[in-house]
Amino acid sequence: MNKKELYKELGLIDEDLVAAALTSGGEKQKKKRSKKWVVLVACLVLYCSTSTILLAAAYYKDQNTEPYIRYLTAESLELMPTPKFEAKKFLEALKSDNNEYVYIAINRLIETFNDEKLREQAIKEIQPFLKSENEKIADAATFALDLLTKTYQSPMLTKLKDGSIVFTLFNNYSDYGSQNVLWKIKDDKLEEFFSFSSPSMYITDIVASPNKQLIAIVTSSNKSEFVQIINVEEGKISPEIIESARVNYGAQKGLDTWIRTDHENYNSVMNISWKDNDTLEIEASLAYDDTAIIENVHIVYQSSHKVMEVKAR
Repeated sequence: MNKKELYKELGLIDEDLVAAALTSGGEKQKKKRSKKWVVLVACLVLYCSTSTILLAAAYYKDQNTEPYIRYLTAESLELMPTPKFEAKKFLEALKSDNNEYVYIAINRLIETFNDEKLREQAIKEIQPFLKSENEKIADAATFALDLLTKTYQSPMLTKLKDGSIVFTLFNNYSDYGSQNVLWKIKDDKLEEFFSFSSPSMYITDIVASPNKQLIAIVTSSNKSEFVQIINVEEGKISPEIIESARVNYGAQKGLDTWIRTDHENYNSVMNISWKDNDTLEIEASLAYDDTAIIENVHIVYQSSHKVMEVKAR
C-alpha cells in the first residue's frame, strides 16, 4: 500500500492534507504545509493511541472468550462437579420393593469402606439380605459383608504379594460378566484402581501369577473378549493380547487383519493360565473376515519382554 492509500485508509485525513503530504514545493507552501503536517501528525498520534487501546481491549476480550481446555474429561464435559458418593441414598434404597434397587444399593454400599461410622451402619442394614430369597441379592450381601467386616474370605477376592486385594463389584450381574471396574484395598483403604474402556464392558476373570505379582484380566463385550496383564504394585498394564495375536497370526497366514474402529474383534478366550511367573498361556479363537474364518490358536505371551508366540492348535 502506498502513502496515499495508507492515509485514506486511516479515514481521518481530508484530501488536501493527503495532497499536501505527498507534494514537495517552494518556500511559499512550507508554512501552510507545516500547519497541515502538525494537524496530520496530531491525527496520526490520536489514531495510533486509539488503535492501541482498542487492540488491547480486543486482546483481553479474546483472552477471556477463547476456549482453552487442557484435558477433556468426563467430568469437564458435564459442566459440573462429579456427584460425590452419597451413602444415605443407597441406605434408603435398601428399603425399596424393587429388587434391582436393592441389588445396586448393596454393591454401592461397599464404597462406605473408608468411613468407619457409615461402614458399621451399612453392615447392620445389609445383614438381613443374607437370607434373601433372591439368589443374586443374597450373594451380593455375602460379598459386601465379607469386605465391610474385613473378613476377606470370598473366593472372588484376589490377594497379591504386596498386600493389596483386588476385585470387582456387581459380580456376574450380567451373563457376560461383572462390572468393568477393578477395585483395590491396600493398607486398609479402598480405592477404584482401574476402569476398562469400551468395548471392554465386563470383567469375566482375574487370574493371578503364581508369585502373586501380576494379574491377567479377561474382559468382554457381547461380541468379543480381551486379555491384559496388570502389575498392580507398579501401576502398569500390558498391551491388549488377543487382538495383537489376531494381527500376528493373520500376518503369518496371509489373512485380512484390518482392525475395526469400534475395536470389536469377535475373538473368544477358551482358557487362560500362567506357565510361570512371567509367561501367560491362552487358548483362543481368532476371527477373520468378520467371522467367515475362525482360527483356533495357542498363545504364549512373555510379559517382561513383550514377546508373543501364536500357533494353530
